[in-house]
Amino acid sequence: MSTEQNDQRSLMDATGLGLLPGLALATALICVAMAALLTGSMWAVGGVLLLIILCVAAVVYVVLAISAEGEQGRRMRRSVPGLDQGPDDQL
Repeated sequence: MSTEQNDQRSLMDATGLGLLPGLALATALICVAMAALLTGSMWAVGGVLLLIILCVAAVVYVVLAISAEGEQGRRMRRSVPGLDQGPDDQL
């Protein structure tokens, strides 16, 4: 049964289907941000800028979690779904 689970996981990794929920969420956020900017409100502009800053911070955190080594890297990878094990955790 464990080989079936490994095969399913490798299929998700190989096809990139694990990215679909994130891509759908990102597309929805972009559409909402564009609609908010069309209102011309300063609150909408501030909200969109905050959204951009949060997205950039999330990407930077994931990149740092992937590239960090040692105990700090393991702690960061545990906090990101899908990054439970890194290259140095498999030993």
